[in-house]
Amino acid sequence: MQKTLLLGLLLSPILSAAPFKANTVPANAQWYLHGDLEGLRKTDSGTIVLNALRKDHGEKVDEAKNLLGFDPLSDLTDMTLFGDGKMNRAAMILKGEIDRTHLEEVIKKADDYATSTHGEISIHQWNDKGKTQFAALHGDDTIIFSEHKNLVELALDVLSGNKAGLAQAPAVAKGNPIILGVANVHKIDLPKDEGSKIVRMAKTVEMALTEKDERLHARLIVEAQDEETAKHFKDALAGLIAIGSLADENISALAIQHEGSAQEKTMDMSMSISVSKALALLSQLQ
Repeated sequence: MQKTLLLGLLLSPILSAAPFKANTVPANAQWYLHGDLEGLRKTDSGTIVLNALRKDHGEKVDEAKNLLGFDPLSDLTDMTLFGDGKMNRAAMILKGEIDRTHLEEVIKKADDYATSTHGEISIHQWNDKGKTQFAALHGDDTIIFSEHKNLVELALDVLSGNKAGLAQAPAVAKGNPIILGVANVHKIDLPKDEGSKIVRMAKTVEMALTEKDERLHARLIVEAQDEETAKHFKDALAGLIAIGSLADENISALAIQHEGSAQEKTMDMSMSISVSKALALLSQLQ
């Protein structure tokens, strides 16, 4: 029970992070996703969402706090997911006010617990419903975990400065977005189905989400295989917004503002919606 709850909380997609630091992501990562929980808590949308989570799932949050020794909604500041491009291979880095001693005690109670070392750092290993999990703590405020030991070791090496991190942040990182994602699509194993066919026409994808002037702003930058495909991406996204607004009055009510360009092989699309309208629609869908 303890190990299942631990992994479930750590994998929660709502756990975002402090402003993005490129050098904490391995230079050879083929995709990564970063969030900013500190920034999220300062936005209107983030405050409302986090309050709703605490209201609707307060018992689970309290249970997590008692088990893990920290509040996952208020104490975590930093989350980064990354992968090497191979199918089902990823690691997560969490940072915040973590009770290291308490957390290690919880992990050590998991099934089939074992430990090894990477340099001077302990790597914890346990079994969760038939799957081996690995975790390591870097200092007193950072935990790395993955189903793959070598990804934990890679993250430790990057955080310790023994291996290179990204040389610079992507273009969409401007303005400290609360959510940031990058994927080198042409170097990632994707399912060979029709759903992935369009995605595979992109070489790289960058996306970011920010809140400013009571509006949520999204930006998407796609480097396509060629100039014509970049233009098609721009037209397709604009068309989806138009069709959605015509077909669904809820989408129309959002009054989505957007603008895009296609220069050579690069498409750059920006969209924004009213925070209040987006939250109102979200409450209707719940």
